[in-house]
Amino acid sequence: MTIEDVRIPRFARTPAGYRGYDAAEVDAFCERIAEAFRGRTMLTAAQIREHEFASAAFGLGGYDRDEVDDYLDHACVDLEYARRGDTPHPGPERLSPRDVQRLRFSAPPAGRDGYAAAEVDNFLDVVAAALAHAGPTGLSSQDARAIDFGPAEPGGAAYYADEVDAFLDVVVRTLAEQERTHAAS
Repeated sequence: MTIEDVRIPRFARTPAGYRGYDAAEVDAFCERIAEAFRGRTMLTAAQIREHEFASAAFGLGGYDRDEVDDYLDHACVDLEYARRGDTPHPGPERLSPRDVQRLRFSAPPAGRDGYAAAEVDNFLDVVAAALAHAGPTGLSSQDARAIDFGPAEPGGAAYYADEVDAFLDVVVRTLAEQERTHAAS
């Protein structure tokens, strides 16, 4: 995300009969994200993932939920890069084998279960290998979409499920793009 991208994005409105996210609430939160990127406030990727928006009032439509959620997924990844002082590589999916190898998930919040860290770590190795391979790989976007991590054992190493799930969305989009590119060539 560049400083230009940090400005409040424009999201599509939901069609009549559907309730999207409350637009004013989304705009205010996007402004907080922009302030975090500018270094004027502290906001973590976990705080972004945990934030819930109210539904728009009936008849107002609100913002398209999928568009807002996609924006927030990208904001989390880019905010993590900014926090570490790294620059993400160019490209719409911005996910490389190196990104996957350096990725660290947070522990689940107190009182919440998380995914078994060993299972997630093994999957990250498979994802990194798939992204490093040109052409079709052993991991498809459908495989990534269907992955189901088990819960961590009590006292065992665990990752925050919401962060892992959001990352899985990015993996699915990246692999789907790889599949489309390979099919077109």
